[in-house]
Amino acid sequence: MVTLNLRTALLNIRQPGQPCTLWVDAVCIDQANVLERSHQVSIMAGIYRNATRTIVWLGDSRPPFTKKAYAIVEALAAEATSRQYAGAEATLNGLSLSLLGTKRIESPSFDRFRDDFSVLHLACAGWWFRTWTVQEILLASQAVVMTGTFTMDWDQFCAGIDYGLAIGIWNPVMLGIVVDPVVIPYLSMSALRKQRRSPSSRPPSCGPSAVIPAQALLELLTRCRFRQASDPRDKVYALLGLEDGEDQDTQVSALGIEPDYRRSETEVYCHTARHLLLHSADLNMLGASTATTNQTLPSWVPDWSNAAAAGPHPLMHDARGRPRGTHASRGTQNTPRFSGDGRVLVLGGHELTTITRVSPVLHRLQRDSTNFKIIKRGDTLLTRLAALGQVFAHLARVYWELSSVIPHLATFWDWEAFARERSRLPPESRHTLSSSPSPPPSPQTDPSPLPIIGEGGGGGGHDPLAVYWQTLCTGTMAQGGRYATSQLFYSWRASLRSIFQLRHWHVDSLLRPLAFVGYLMHTWREYNEFACLLEHVYERRLGRGEDGFLVLLPERAEVGDRLVLVKGGRQPLVLRGEGSAGEGLYRFVGEAYIHGAMNGERFEEAKCVEMRIR
Repeated sequence: MVTLNLRTALLNIRQPGQPCTLWVDAVCIDQANVLERSHQVSIMAGIYRNATRTIVWLGDSRPPFTKKAYAIVEALAAEATSRQYAGAEATLNGLSLSLLGTKRIESPSFDRFRDDFSVLHLACAGWWFRTWTVQEILLASQAVVMTGTFTMDWDQFCAGIDYGLAIGIWNPVMLGIVVDPVVIPYLSMSALRKQRRSPSSRPPSCGPSAVIPAQALLELLTRCRFRQASDPRDKVYALLGLEDGEDQDTQVSALGIEPDYRRSETEVYCHTARHLLLHSADLNMLGASTATTNQTLPSWVPDWSNAAAAGPHPLMHDARGRPRGTHASRGTQNTPRFSGDGRVLVLGGHELTTITRVSPVLHRLQRDSTNFKIIKRGDTLLTRLAALGQVFAHLARVYWELSSVIPHLATFWDWEAFARERSRLPPESRHTLSSSPSPPPSPQTDPSPLPIIGEGGGGGGHDPLAVYWQTLCTGTMAQGGRYATSQLFYSWRASLRSIFQLRHWHVDSLLRPLAFVGYLMHTWREYNEFACLLEHVYERRLGRGEDGFLVLLPERAEVGDRLVLVKGGRQPLVLRGEGSAGEGLYRFVGEAYIHGAMNGERFEEAKCVEMRIR
């Protein structure tokens, strides 16, 4: 028995006048035989590598939209070739907000194709959202995109889509912060294939060559977390064949992780987490351990099946998606041990401070384009009226999505007020953080930043929000360094003037349309580059430690949680104490960013004790 989607694919792929040899996993593997399934999955990467061609099946055609969509993409690809457009640099940066910094290319095709939604049904195809399709396209020597009987070479298809994004026909990001989730799978898949085929474009590894396989698998698991799999174990197994350090003949993982469907989902995830830690020189894997409803998993083990709530982006990358160069424990190596049945992680580290206050959480905004209905030729009157009603409902949703921008941006007012509050500050931070207890200044009297001389902010210059904005961008600097980045911050802050003003008057909820118009006037032509550096603030909150440090915390952090530094940790960790004081028992909460503690300034190896995380 086959699924309806596979039956439709087979009927469209078959040739009436000549034989066509296919390999389809659902037909060629006995899915009910656990041993056969485990063995076949272990050699599946070799099957894809040796295939003459891989078919990217996007589903049945939708006349007349599929024909029009392929014609548009083909025309855009031809124009890109004629104008020698090489495409944007491959990036795996989170939600791809780096697209905001790309200058739009002038093209006669803009007026010809803009506001055409024919391509939308291709972007919504289930193929883009499945886990196994990553291996299909990354290992393919040649690929063809197919919808019904319409076909196009993969590279030509990507060239057309990339060019359409470059000239602004399709805009994946609205107002600088509202992301359309439909475009994310394509951008992710396209970037993964570009980097796979051009190793020189890959970011340098953070550690020695011996940890590259673990780092490569962790990168793939993190980047593909939003994808779906009918079997949660495949969220790991589908990516094993892509490790660079793997023996391509036997496809046995260099990390000791092999497909075994006799293991439960919990056993697979725990086994994978242990091997990633043991084969790494750092603890970056912990950044993927976010909130989960799976109570059978230890707190430090990532739940890769939780695609809907993946949480904040791990801090192992900076805001531009590059490996972070800082090391909070001064370059020490991780020394993980596992006690009992392997469910308790034992690390060496010391507590830095306790969280005494927390701010509101900044949630990520996304557009909802998945239910947008297209009226087709041949639809009955009732079908057309129903589709039209859904179109109006979609427009209403768009309005509320745009309206939600205001309370979202108003969170930055709350954060700035939080950052300015009087607190007992560490000596190294007193020259950059304002100690004034007053709330943020009125938008009409915003202070312009004085010149900052040198990286330490000395030389007579004083930036009252230096620690705050460097925490927002998690230390990632724009071209031009610290001074240029501070200018971008204050320019971005000025674009929020109307929102801050209404927040100051406590009428932002009543006059939301007025605040939206004010923001739109500041961001109509272009968006500030500083907005591209805010990748890590989403699904996080600000906090204060007992020593006055301003900290960027995970959403689930609470007052009383401990900030700790552990051997091998590039980032400070947030742990929640369990049991009696002095027992050294904790639950993992998440990673933290602390400006002034990211380069080992606060790490003292002599203070390290055994910390047991369960």
